[in-house]
Amino acid sequence: MHFITYTTLSLLALATSATATFAQVNNNCPIPIWITITNATQQPSQYAVPINGTYLQGRSGIGNAFGLSKTSAYFSPQTPKWTLGFTDSPQDGLLYWSVINADGDAFAGLAWRVSFSDPACPAMTAYDGGIVHTCAITANLTVTLC
Repeated sequence: MHFITYTTLSLLALATSATATFAQVNNNCPIPIWITITNATQQPSQYAVPINGTYLQGRSGIGNAFGLSKTSAYFSPQTPKWTLGFTDSPQDGLLYWSVINADGDAFAGLAWRVSFSDPACPAMTAYDGGIVHTCAITANLTVTLC
């Protein structure tokens, strides 16, 4: 019985991972960028995304955020930050997302873009006051800096 349960769960996990969506950050800036990752299930974690580097993670769940800044002091009120919040909603098949800046514009004068693998979802290249947007939950999400 345990073997069948384990095998069934393993097959479900493989099927789920085969169709898993991702969120990524491409850093084309001439300096490393710091990403601070927060979500509903773990403590914040930080990584430096090197020049011409990429950060990639599977996307699922609610209350996810990528906070981007030019320093690791993301939680300091003196640090300008760019934040992408996103939530997968299997109930309605949508990805909900928004972009805000806080404590200044972390990428003032530099280009940035939020885009999706689904062409029906428009890209974003400028702040819009944190309006919540939607896209199909099956779309991959990409942030490109500079």
